[in-house]
Amino acid sequence: MRHSVFWKIIIGSLIVITLTEVGLLLVLYKSIYENEVEDATRKIKFAASSSALALEGYDPDDLEDYKSSEPYLNDMCYGLGITYLYVLKPDIENRDEMYLVRGYGKNASKEYINNRYPGYVVKDVLREEQISVMNGKELVVIHEANSYDDTLMCYTPVKKYWSTEKKITVNGIKSMVCAEVSVRSIMENINARYFVFVIWISFVTLLIIITVSVILFLRVSRPLGIISERMKGFVSDKSKPFEKLPVNGKDEIARMSDAFNTMAEDIDNYISELSEFNRQKAELNIAKEIQMGLLVKQSFHNENVSIKASIMTAKVVGGDLYDYSMLDNGNIFVAIADVSGKGITAALFMSRALTLLHQYAKLGYSPAKILFEYNRDLAEHNPNMIFITTFVAIYDPKTRELTYSNAGHNYPYILSDKVTVLDKESDIAAGAFEDTQYHETVIVLNPNDKLFLYTDGVTEAQNDSGEFFG
Repeated sequence: MRHSVFWKIIIGSLIVITLTEVGLLLVLYKSIYENEVEDATRKIKFAASSSALALEGYDPDDLEDYKSSEPYLNDMCYGLGITYLYVLKPDIENRDEMYLVRGYGKNASKEYINNRYPGYVVKDVLREEQISVMNGKELVVIHEANSYDDTLMCYTPVKKYWSTEKKITVNGIKSMVCAEVSVRSIMENINARYFVFVIWISFVTLLIIITVSVILFLRVSRPLGIISERMKGFVSDKSKPFEKLPVNGKDEIARMSDAFNTMAEDIDNYISELSEFNRQKAELNIAKEIQMGLLVKQSFHNENVSIKASIMTAKVVGGDLYDYSMLDNGNIFVAIADVSGKGITAALFMSRALTLLHQYAKLGYSPAKILFEYNRDLAEHNPNMIFITTFVAIYDPKTRELTYSNAGHNYPYILSDKVTVLDKESDIAAGAFEDTQYHETVIVLNPNDKLFLYTDGVTEAQNDSGEFFG
């Protein structure tokens, strides 16, 4: 279970989605908070300016005159959803302020209301911002936290007032209006909206993860598990009849299953038809045909690359292999490998290695990641400790970058105007030890450069005298 590609993909995806969502939710929370504060600021500015105009006909020296305006202030609070709305008469010299009339909304603090009744004087609290309002500055917004409440408040002057003594309306400033909204009520609105959004996004995310997990399990993990088990059984126990792999659809897994079914059927059919005398030879010939059939074509060409391959086994069948394919993102995957030993054992090991290489390349893994998963799968079911040297590379035609990783294989060459060894260091061959880590290197190819890959059949070739060519 701990080695399952399925669970690694699910856990990795879950981590990425969770981190992404946390980041998005933090950004969203900040955005909602800023919008709520901006909306509250607009409301208190509107309430303050509207009330200042409505109260221009009242006498700041007559508290009884203001009693009739209290219903208006209460209606304004409830209509706009603000918390407090009141009129102050400042004493700039002593920095005192007296409450002339008040209004309040549903989120008001009772203690705060009871201590702000008409005629109540608060000593030595006048701020510079309030003094600037008495000097004519309009709509001054400040944030204040006190023992009663934490509020956002807006001050604005009442620019006219009624003089009972003169019986006329005087142009001047003797009072100011303050509109306040409780920050607690702002946060309650934010949290209510945010909680609903978090519930929805969590539900949608869970639904997506479950859907993707089911699809991935049914279409990838379970079919690959069946293929692996059947291949292992076919190789290890020929006394039991081969049970065909299911072929569903036309994807790579279906084609892989069909190819293995064909190989197994052909081997079984030919073996049963041949006499005991020719059995071994015929089996090897069949295995060679099937082995060659598993390999991709020996030449390929498009506007970006040309690929040519050649293979000659030392015996009828062998453990050398090559593979290449066009990946979904337009990159080109190439690989070459050599199983230790020769004959039918090497050929069967080679077929499994080829399947794994093709599988992990199609999943979009990097060369080092391909070798890591490929080595682990081979090592898990390898009682005879067969190892396989492997070189894997992915070429990006857009950037001309070649990314490669080497598991103990012969050093490739770059052929241009000179011959260059790619790398003189490589990691351990695959198949022997689980969880071996592989390194990868990136180089940039020039136009018309050639990547020359080969197995030790080239370096170990001998002349008629048994001497190495070198």
